Amino acid sequence: MSLCDGDNLGPYRIIKPIGRGGMATVYKAHHAALDRYVAIKVLPDFFAEDASFLDRFRQEAQSAARLRHPNILSVFDFGQENGTPYLVTELVEGGALADRLGRPVDLQEVVRVLRPIAGALDYAHSHGVMHRDIKPSNILVHRDGTPVLADFGLAKMADSVQKLTATGIVLGTPEYMSPEQVAGDEIGPASDRYSLAVVAYELLTGRVPFRADTPVAVLLSHMSKAMPPARELLGELSAHLEEALRRGLAKIPAERYATATQLVEALTPAAWPGKEREESVAAEHVAGRTQGARSPERPVGASSSKPLVLVVDDSEANRELIEACLAGIDCDVRLVADGPSALKAVEATPPDLVLLDVQMPGMDGYEVCQRIKAKARQRLLPVVMITALDRSQDRVKALEWGADDFMSKPVERVELVARVRSALRLKALYNTLDSAEQVIFALAAAVEAKDAATERHTRRVAESARHLGARMGLSQMALDVLYRGGTIHDIGKIGVSESILLKAGPLNLEELTQMRAHPLIGESIVAPLQSGSGLLPIIRHHHERFDGHGYPDGLRGSRIPLLARIVSVCDAYDALVSDRPYRPGLPAEQAIGILREGAGTQWDPDLVDLLVSEGTQLDPDLSTYS
Repeated sequence: MSLCDGDNLGPYRIIKPIGRGGMATVYKAHHAALDRYVAIKVLPDFFAEDASFLDRFRQEAQSAARLRHPNILSVFDFGQENGTPYLVTELVEGGALADRLGRPVDLQEVVRVLRPIAGALDYAHSHGVMHRDIKPSNILVHRDGTPVLADFGLAKMADSVQKLTATGIVLGTPEYMSPEQVAGDEIGPASDRYSLAVVAYELLTGRVPFRADTPVAVLLSHMSKAMPPARELLGELSAHLEEALRRGLAKIPAERYATATQLVEALTPAAWPGKEREESVAAEHVAGRTQGARSPERPVGASSSKPLVLVVDDSEANRELIEACLAGIDCDVRLVADGPSALKAVEATPPDLVLLDVQMPGMDGYEVCQRIKAKARQRLLPVVMITALDRSQDRVKALEWGADDFMSKPVERVELVARVRSALRLKALYNTLDSAEQVIFALAAAVEAKDAATERHTRRVAESARHLGARMGLSQMALDVLYRGGTIHDIGKIGVSESILLKAGPLNLEELTQMRAHPLIGESIVAPLQSGSGLLPIIRHHHERFDGHGYPDGLRGSRIPLLARIVSVCDAYDALVSDRPYRPGLPAEQAIGILREGAGTQWDPDLVDLLVSEGTQLDPDLSTYS
């Protein structure tokens, strides 16, 4: 039947044709009594020539009309006019998914479109209704972007028409037909799921998996050929997506996903790492995130029994992939999208591990890693860089900029999990060492607290020593040792009697012997600390003299470790200008005079000159003598 604008079909007035397919012509129409615009699918006249068709048509139309799902095209009515059958459905004016094909579609958009369609298909299957012709032109899109699945039962209606099967017309669309459908075997819901996997493949790659010069050749490919590689998929996404698509397009129905939703979830980064996600997806939506999932930020200073892993990548899909890979590890995961956000996150809530992408816009991973490692308190924070760069010089650069490990994309879940667990064990060891070091520094503070006159003395010595070291061009590691060594250089005084430390007058020989033992006592306290090996020369030798008459070893000149010499001159100046139990602090002029008199005998003359030349950088009163 050919309809023109203004014709009536039952209570519907035809407005215009809006589409034509192999089994129906679609018109936009208006129902005056309901004041509702609808779409009418008018089937070919010859359908009615089959005696059994009209009964079959009524049954399938009723089955389709009973489906009530927001992503299934609603069937409002059905009937026949002069022997021509028609279906009345809701009007969707946003076009079809087929209109968007021709190039690869972003994964997030693919999942956004297919997830509700998969839910609709599972719903229909649960009500005993199959589609039989899943393809992009049967997925319509409302103007607000909501997709709906159309034409339920239409293929089965056509299948009942003897004229079609007798003439060899293919029922279905060759590019999207399942192997069992091609073979003429009995089909079930798995056939629809295969067709949906073809649609997913086409959306992600911009092409259907099987193409040939003839429909028959396409059909044979579905039955005999393996899924072609999806070369359009790049980076770490490719291996996971291909694996999901390959299962969705399995030749044997039982090897495919058990539901359409599982197929789409397999394309979702959060589901890639393993099959166990398939069973837990529904539970997670009800119960919330579970072990290993992204957690709320830990407040600054708050404790957590779980280690925190910071994932830094500008790709949302990559971040979600890594988060999902860590689902089996007892850790909290925090995700950030760029370098500046990563640095803020490290400052606000220090993580136990950073998984860092290299190639990011703006601040790249190399710079982020360097900035993290530049701060002393973050130097032991493990950073694993993850990148698609595979040249040896890229790996070397990552290590030179401070990375502790390096992984290539695409990441393998087993390898990633193993490396993360190893890094977290290492950080736990670092934390243990750090805790021991904190005890040592607490003891140093206790020593200082014994004498109010020396309050902040060690902190000033540490800052002055680090400043002089920087002016000398020493490495960052050496500067760190200078600061820490300057802070605890007198820790051995914890073993010296308080009466000696606070004595107002000169010390007798016995008291002097006890006082001179403090470098050795301090060394013995810090020696068991693995992270404190660099501090030992400062603690032991900061009372050596440049002329060899110091203690405890009588070292001379350059045989005295350089860092100990630096701390020694800074310690001497601060002691001279500070109040002591046995005397008030000296004026800066007098202290400088004593340092200059002792240059070459008690202290390194070059370091004395450098200390004085730094002027206000160390002490405003020094500016007069620089």
